[in-house]
Amino acid sequence: MLNVHLPQEELHRYAQIVSRGVSGRSTQPVQNNVYLEAKGDVLRMVASDLEFIHLEAHVPAGVDSEGAITVPARLLVEVTSSLPPGDVSLEATAQSGLNVTCMKSKYEIRGLPSEDFEMLPTPDSGASVELPQAILHKVITQTIFGVSRDETRPILTGVCFVLQPERMDVVATDTYRLAMRQVTSPEPGALKIEAPEPRSAIVAARCLHEVHRLLDAGSQEMVKMSMSESLVEFNVGSVKIVSRLIEGKFPSYEKVIPSGHEKVAMARVAELENALKRALIVAREDANRVVFRASGSVMTMTAEHPDVGRVEEEVEVELEGDDVEIAFNARYLMDVLEPMETDRVRLELSGALNAGTIRPEGDEEYLYVLMPMQILTGR
Repeated sequence: MLNVHLPQEELHRYAQIVSRGVSGRSTQPVQNNVYLEAKGDVLRMVASDLEFIHLEAHVPAGVDSEGAITVPARLLVEVTSSLPPGDVSLEATAQSGLNVTCMKSKYEIRGLPSEDFEMLPTPDSGASVELPQAILHKVITQTIFGVSRDETRPILTGVCFVLQPERMDVVATDTYRLAMRQVTSPEPGALKIEAPEPRSAIVAARCLHEVHRLLDAGSQEMVKMSMSESLVEFNVGSVKIVSRLIEGKFPSYEKVIPSGHEKVAMARVAELENALKRALIVAREDANRVVFRASGSVMTMTAEHPDVGRVEEEVEVELEGDDVEIAFNARYLMDVLEPMETDRVRLELSGALNAGTIRPEGDEEYLYVLMPMQILTGR
């Protein structure tokens, strides 16, 4: 019967992490619990909604007696948070209860038998990729905002990962915009791909949000992503995240990317972002529509609505080609500027009815395709 002890800080930290795997909507009460298993010198903690998220942590601990039990996730987090710093003892009882003791504090939590708890399986075979936490953090940051929130088109509610022998493409689209990050190996060991043939998988946004929470944006520690026909697994330090892949064929994103452009407007990211924030005060009343007009060294942004008023903003640009006039959803443009890591952004345009391509200056491995909006006249 489970009997284990470990530091309060570690227990609470991992209880918080794995408890996010509980959906709270399960018809099986045991799936609203966290599975605790003591074995060897490790406390295994698991929570799963049996669909898009399975969170598992292996925490070093002193194991006096091996065993397993499940306890309510919310209660476990609240109890571990309230305990004073020190060593915490967890001891299962014969009645599926869990005694939690720390210094002068003692709780008895009512649980459920571990035998009834279900988990997602581990991907058995297929393809895998290893890359630093910092790179995967950037990849998710620069793509996940492009997923659709329309549940009637499930394939667009996830991010598509395409593995090739020496490159990984990561793509998200909601049909109005497309974000794509290519990952290649700038130096030996920075990217390891094992895929006998090109493989693609659509990973649910909910899963990627949890992965993103765990990643350290400045760490070079490696993360492993493994995928089979129906499952994907991420290993981040001592935490494992498993999710079912979204079934279906992802749109042919290569066909959406403009093959060329006639005009280029280069602007400073900070200036453009601040101007858009101000323009959105009016534009949000008109589906976030902002009209961009670039001529010479100035780009003017205007938004208007008969019930609100009008706003006009100017930013300096370097313009290549003829004058530009096009309308975009300002919120969609803001989404790509916020995670931009360069000082300047490159807007590649062809005409008012053609999609525009946005790239960070000097970065050819990231692009954002944005469909234009209609320019309304006569207001």
